[in-house]
Amino acid sequence: MDGVTRVSFNFHLLPPEVTPLLFSLKRTLINFLQNNSPRYAKNMFDRFCDLAGILAEGRAPVSQIDALHLINFAARVNSDDHLGRESQVSAVLSRWHSLGLPGISDAAVSFLRSRKKKGNRKGVAVLTLDPVRGPFTELELQGLLSAVTQAFADNRITEQHFMLTWLVALTGQRSVQYCALKAKDVVVTHAHGQTQYEINIPTAKQRDEVHRESFLRRPLPYQFGQALWRFARSVQASLLNLGDEAPLFPSTSDLAIARQLNPAFRQHADPVELGESLTRSLQRVAPLSERTKEPLHIAIGRFRNTIGTRAAQEGHGELVIAEILGHADTQNVKCYVSIIPEIAERLDKQLAKALAPLVHAFTGEVLADKSNATRADDPSSLIVDYANTFEPVGNCGTKLDCHFHAPIACYTCHNFQAWADAPHEALLEELLAERERLMHTAGPRIAAINDRTIIAIQAVVDTCAQLKQAPHGGLIDG
Repeated sequence: MDGVTRVSFNFHLLPPEVTPLLFSLKRTLINFLQNNSPRYAKNMFDRFCDLAGILAEGRAPVSQIDALHLINFAARVNSDDHLGRESQVSAVLSRWHSLGLPGISDAAVSFLRSRKKKGNRKGVAVLTLDPVRGPFTELELQGLLSAVTQAFADNRITEQHFMLTWLVALTGQRSVQYCALKAKDVVVTHAHGQTQYEINIPTAKQRDEVHRESFLRRPLPYQFGQALWRFARSVQASLLNLGDEAPLFPSTSDLAIARQLNPAFRQHADPVELGESLTRSLQRVAPLSERTKEPLHIAIGRFRNTIGTRAAQEGHGELVIAEILGHADTQNVKCYVSIIPEIAERLDKQLAKALAPLVHAFTGEVLADKSNATRADDPSSLIVDYANTFEPVGNCGTKLDCHFHAPIACYTCHNFQAWADAPHEALLEELLAERERLMHTAGPRIAAINDRTIIAIQAVVDTCAQLKQAPHGGLIDG
């Protein structure tokens, strides 16, 4: 284990025919562990396991890897499904040879040098806007964050998963970096009469290796920053034995806690554990994607792809995107600027009508009789469209002071009780017109900000039309 990453090498997985090579293999892996990250060393071992299957086909002990072995291996992995495997095997054997260890013939070395290796294709999910592995659309992201927030309010996901989801969505770093976070990394500052919250995220160096030697300092929105700071303090209070070294997102695995192989990262989650735990939790509450018509596929990497893509849409260049994502150079961010997709497609009234029953952006209720509102007798509960008609469009069903922009934010809030006879369509037309204007003046990223609200209002308009056809109805839930 190094940092928060735990790896293991099971040499029993190797066929007995390669036993004569084990000494050199182990010495090579030790060199990878000393000079690269644990995960990279594990990848190298896994690739050698692939090669070992071919070495063992002769059913005789192999004391030397020859060119014919490598030719056969290259022929087996020469497909898009295995891009990069030949390159990784070459990395293992090249390091092996450079260390002067026995087991590789001169012919094999010459073959390695003659081959032009296929590397892993970078950024394919981004370039193709893959609906399962690539960036979220603005509509998908808004829907997911809304669903996660509601699920937390209903106690269907834990506070840790709620905080982690929002932090990943705001910062777009790697799983290993969130595993390395400690409660003390969430900081609050007071300057010029203002309170600000920030987080220091450990940088991931070569191939996701984290040592907490350098940090990315990221500002946090006030409301979320305040909540995350309180969460960090509660985690610290629950782990008093760790003091300032308490992890921000503790491991929930008894096995992981029992190991505690690195005292600097006691009770920190493993990247695989953290990622899988978050995915399982969010997959249960994920909304439908307007692209796949299925629940959104959740993976931490998709949030990272989304932030990079949004930065490109906003006109930022490679250097800025690399800094946002914490890259040391720009070679891995070219996919974001090579194609700047208009994820925010043109949303008109007809498309909003088609998406309304699928996206479920409206989660409140429509009242045929406004006197049935939860706070019907409370004038302060009225939601007024001050931007257009200056008329009430419904009631707020809670006394909580949310400070969000009414009525825009109300249509996607489950506490909103819309009136069936209110001028919702006027607000819908206004937002559609504003979207068209922003499409030309600010670009698709900014134009898409209110897409979820537009679809929610369209759902209310459609429900109102149904109520007018059924005059005895009382209310319809969103």
